[in-house]
Amino acid sequence: MPLFRLSLGYAQKRDAELDDFATNVVVKMTINAAVFPGQTANVTAVGTAQVNYHASLAAAKGNGRAATADKEAKRAILEGTLRTLALSIQAIPGLTSVNAELSGFDVIVSGPHPPVDVDVPVILGVTNPASTKLGIQLEGVYGAKAYEFRAIVGSNPPVLLGTFPSTRGIVLENLVPGTLYVLQVRAVFGYNRFSEWSEPVSHMCT
Repeated sequence: MPLFRLSLGYAQKRDAELDDFATNVVVKMTINAAVFPGQTANVTAVGTAQVNYHASLAAAKGNGRAATADKEAKRAILEGTLRTLALSIQAIPGLTSVNAELSGFDVIVSGPHPPVDVDVPVILGVTNPASTKLGIQLEGVYGAKAYEFRAIVGSNPPVLLGTFPSTRGIVLENLVPGTLYVLQVRAVFGYNRFSEWSEPVSHMCT
């Protein structure tokens, strides 16, 4: 089964486009709620942020810097709630890329690109910084542009948990408490070029 991730490209959308995108995500996630268990709170957060952002768009027109600043602040909140929802969807055990498309997010499926013959990053340690989160101490590799993480839960296929631009401040979020995650990481070198996956490291999420 191919690996996939939900695109965060909505952050590049114009104001009205982002408003429409968030509305569509809320509608599709509500209609397909059975496909995405445990996401009610995240969908509600996106819905609330979208309503507030929509109101700020109208208020910002011709009303000066303060209104514009308020709009930008509410946009940042909306983008944050969308990112939380996207990462949480990716972490649903057994979710397929086909079902993920029912969320309203764009789905990016990893292609069959051969790994690059380079050093492999190493997970040095895993911590529990907070409930539903795992912190990662990572030894990177020279030339990597980013680091991509995946996890296996039980007998389910691996699911991508996120991509990070450096080895600092890596926190995997929106995980399921009481679940044992088998984690791996690979280096991203651009143009769909990756290292091999690292040795697996198991850790229980609190």
